[in-house]
Amino acid sequence: MELSEALENYIKEIYELEEVKGQAKVTDLILAFQVSPGTISKALDRLESLGLITRSNRKLKLTDDGRKIAERLIRSHRLSERLLTDVIGVDWIRAHEIAHRLEHIWPDDVLDKIDAILGFPSTCPHGHPIPGRMKIPTGKLLSEVNEGEYKVVMIVKEEEWILRNMEMLGIKPGETIKLLKKDEDKFIVQINGKINEITKTLADQVVVNV
Repeated sequence: MELSEALENYIKEIYELEEVKGQAKVTDLILAFQVSPGTISKALDRLESLGLITRSNRKLKLTDDGRKIAERLIRSHRLSERLLTDVIGVDWIRAHEIAHRLEHIWPDDVLDKIDAILGFPSTCPHGHPIPGRMKIPTGKLLSEVNEGEYKVVMIVKEEEWILRNMEMLGIKPGETIKLLKKDEDKFIVQINGKINEITKTLADQVVVNV
């Protein structure tokens, strides 16, 4: 089935919303893409007519066919990020931006070869699972746990300002983070021996093991 890049992006966003929040709403897409409700409505009408989504009470759900397309796009995106960071040496912010373009162009056989070259990784550089390999990592947000030592599992949203702050602080999947003190709006953390203060907004973007 041939879809426009825009429609593929909507399908992928619905998948990621279901993955992180458990469900996707029309308002989530409006906020994510910064487009008018009318534009979103037309796109959803098209996806529904193709049998790729269902709608109920402004909630969206991928059909089996829609999920297959989404999983292929997500796999392509996250393997592209791994290729760019692990092999080419691109930083994880730029890799995420470039992967948005690459995810639409890789043929399946090339994607399989990239996967093999990378050693069949289980997640993207930000800790999000590659479809078919593992489920979304379990854990809690850093803002929700008690003071103590944890392993970083995942960065929730891959927005540039979030990734840039995480890069500066050294907060990456696999790193050990100590939550030394927590208040309502600020958190004192230690990573690699360095102590920093981070906001609740950032702490809400870090999933740690529990």
